[in-house]
Amino acid sequence: MPATPSMPYVPPRTKHVLRTGPPVDAPDTTDYELSASVALPVHMIPPAATTEAYVPEGRLDSETKQLFQQRLMLCCLVASVPFFFFFTSAATGFIELFARPVVGWTGIVLSGVVFAALIGTASALRMCRDLPKNGLRVFEIAIFGAMGLFFAYWQFALLTSDLLNVAGLRDDPNLFRQEQYSVLAAALIVHFNWFALIVFHGVLVPNTLSRGIGVVLAMAIAALAIDGISAMLHEPTWRHKIMLFAVSFTMLVAGGGLSVFGTAKTAALREEVQTAKQAVRELGQYRLRRKLGQGGMGEVYLAEHQLLKRPCAIKRIHPKYLDNAEQLKRFEREVQATAQLRHPNTVEIYDYGRADDGTFYYVMEYLPGMSLEEIVSAHGPMSADRVVHIIRQVCGALREAHRLGLVHRDIKPSNVVILPDGSPHDQAKVVDFGLVQSLSEDADPNAKITRDGLIVGTPEYMSPEQAQGLPLDECSDLFSLGSVAYFLLTGKEAFHRDNAVRTLLAVVNEEPTPIAVANPYVPSDLAHVIAKCLAKPLASRYTKAADLEAALNACGCANAWTMSRSTEWWDRNPSTHGTGTDLNSLPLA
Repeated sequence: MPATPSMPYVPPRTKHVLRTGPPVDAPDTTDYELSASVALPVHMIPPAATTEAYVPEGRLDSETKQLFQQRLMLCCLVASVPFFFFFTSAATGFIELFARPVVGWTGIVLSGVVFAALIGTASALRMCRDLPKNGLRVFEIAIFGAMGLFFAYWQFALLTSDLLNVAGLRDDPNLFRQEQYSVLAAALIVHFNWFALIVFHGVLVPNTLSRGIGVVLAMAIAALAIDGISAMLHEPTWRHKIMLFAVSFTMLVAGGGLSVFGTAKTAALREEVQTAKQAVRELGQYRLRRKLGQGGMGEVYLAEHQLLKRPCAIKRIHPKYLDNAEQLKRFEREVQATAQLRHPNTVEIYDYGRADDGTFYYVMEYLPGMSLEEIVSAHGPMSADRVVHIIRQVCGALREAHRLGLVHRDIKPSNVVILPDGSPHDQAKVVDFGLVQSLSEDADPNAKITRDGLIVGTPEYMSPEQAQGLPLDECSDLFSLGSVAYFLLTGKEAFHRDNAVRTLLAVVNEEPTPIAVANPYVPSDLAHVIAKCLAKPLASRYTKAADLEAALNACGCANAWTMSRSTEWWDRNPSTHGTGTDLNSLPLA
């Protein structure tokens, strides 16, 4: 049968979850973007900032560089406030110690230049988003060098200022104490500046411990050297040199200690974060390559076995559920249920285990294809023969699951992935068994994890009994599969309404628009099969997946979707799937 001619297409809507009864701590069921087990093709993963592997001491990873740039900009903005005060006070003589007789025109100009430089540097750092490490270090040296230069100049000017000379000191020895107080005040003021600058650098600028100590020593030596020069050149300062150096040592040691502590603490935290990230990237023998998606309970990553170099998908439970016994039981049940299944149209489980931090995870095959929802969203409704080819494969997967006493409960387009290769062509894979329920659960109340009054699933694809919170059997999955087939043939969801409650009411009480009306190109025998799947009474539906599969085999278009047509379709759409094998080209993330 030829492909269905173009027709109006309505893209699928966002799915919802409806809960009735008391609130319970249960996993959410979401649409494809949050599907818990669907492995997206590599090309469809949104580009994200990659995280480098562990960075040795002395190097900056991308996140630290970004933090470094933000901190430098913060330094400039914060430091510009006191420098504006220095400049205006020196220019206006508002405070005598900052006035022009003390700092001179040089001090006025220097404070103004430093203020302007700080504002300009902050603007440059804001505009230049991705500066290299060496560029950031140049900015760091320029910023703190300019501030240190001004503090050095002001320190020398104040310690050698005539303000420290007390008139009549030689005639009245009692004035000696007044001079001592003047030198003490000057020493406290100038060394507080160095104290603040040293602490400012240690707390805000990411550094290694050795480099942080080097910066502290450089600033402390500069301050002490100016103290010594000032004392040798200025008699009042020389007379009180012991007090001057006592103040200097005290404040510089205090500031240096705080700075080194801050640098060491920041470096230790950075190393812990990097170590934690490295641990997160590796789960047992598997290395995570890229996040593929997430659901209510877990996250899915593209990964590889470190020895076999085989691509795989890893699903791990959210850290927030590690202490939740019920959620851990749900996650474990998903693994156990999926691991029982061996059908070629069911996603295969390779391994499972617990990480060192207690995180529970399992490993499944990586599916480098597209979900049914993606195919319809990108290309519109499918031809009838292709739909029959795909739905028959899903019937095979459900036949095995039902034989083992498992009901999937979340059959929907986003939970069926189509592979361009495989046997048969257009091979379908059923994924996401997070809501699977055992038909024998009711016999053991302690084993029943899904509580009464809780409706879980995707409303548009629920069966009437599921929408009402009633016990489920195989017929429920077949109803959902009929809704999937309806969507594939028409591009529209059979029961979608403007909110989840109305959608559930439509599932229970309303009939969908006949397929012949929604898409007149669908053969009548196939339309009859889908209508029987969507019948409200259980007695009017197919009771077994094998019965539905047999009915599809009897359709006139059952064998029209050939390997050559499948190959032709995928060749026409080369950007819609990836190989999923070139893991070395993928950055760690």
